Amino acid sequence: MTTLLVVDDETWTRETVKALIDMDFIGITKLVEATNGEEAINKIISEKPDFIMTDMKMPGIDGIGLLEIIEKKFADIPTIVLSGYQDFMYTRQAIKTGVIEYLPKPVDETELNEALKKALIEKKKIEQQQLGYQFYMPKQPEVLELIETFRQTAAFSLKELNANQLSTSIHQFLEKLHDEIKNDPSLTVYLHQVFLVLLEEALKEHKVSLEDIGLHWNDIKYCDNQSLDNELTRQMSIGEKIISRVDEIRKQKTKINLEEIKQYLDEYFSSQHISLEVIAKKFYVSKEYLTTSFKKKYGCNVTEYIIASRMEKAKELVITTTLQYKTIAEMVGYEDVSYFYRVFKKFYGCSPGTIRKT
Repeated sequence: MTTLLVVDDETWTRETVKALIDMDFIGITKLVEATNGEEAINKIISEKPDFIMTDMKMPGIDGIGLLEIIEKKFADIPTIVLSGYQDFMYTRQAIKTGVIEYLPKPVDETELNEALKKALIEKKKIEQQQLGYQFYMPKQPEVLELIETFRQTAAFSLKELNANQLSTSIHQFLEKLHDEIKNDPSLTVYLHQVFLVLLEEALKEHKVSLEDIGLHWNDIKYCDNQSLDNELTRQMSIGEKIISRVDEIRKQKTKINLEEIKQYLDEYFSSQHISLEVIAKKFYVSKEYLTTSFKKKYGCNVTEYIIASRMEKAKELVITTTLQYKTIAEMVGYEDVSYFYRVFKKFYGCSPGTIRKT
């Protein structure tokens, strides 16, 4: 059972978080709620959650107070912080505890699930690190040297996208181990923990996620009673999959499909989280190259296109509905109605009210 504790004094925030979490994909089986830090501490003791997600502004013991207690007494529980937009930057700068991720409110579904996946991997790494370092102690010092050589070679293979070298290093490592060592289950646990670290480093190096590679947590989590041969065979398969997919992504960078990008913008321009950076990341292309290519084909850059699409839709809503301007602003991607007014007036040369009256 995997338990998530959500701490927030606002009911709607807790309900939103529960609605947005991909329970099956993340593997969360139980959600526990608390309305403030004091209640959260009691729930941590009684429910023993695997992860914690907490707001910062709460009555009684607030988020900062709760994080200090978590750091001192429950440091092995990965924690995610939710913070109101106005306090978000302050929160990131002020908190010195080992928080996994900081998410601004209103929370975005993709960012929320990415943060939880990150917390899940961190939790498993901690657990397996404890198992590995606590129980694995080889009798022969040369075994540790073999492991370190294997780790370095595997890391280099993943960095350089060399599948043949990765396969060779795994086979050579297995050949050098005696059966007695291979049959030590603590070595398998230890090497899986080493693999998780290598995996995380490779994903960061190539700027991809598990989903980009087509993997889920179940594909990389530790399997009980796994033989060393099977564990390393699985590691080789996952490594080859990463190498193949990253190589494929790199080739796609030289084949940017501007029509596909434009179609995506036409569908999602009203999202508050759409931006040049988001689009560049999604289509695996640099922001500079995307800006230049898009403007050459369509006569404006991505940001200008998003604004134009939003303003066109906003004008339509102003003319054809009696919706409040704040509602219209939110519908076309602007949380701040004052900013929406400024953009609208700059774009059309007059306010929404003037257009509605005509």
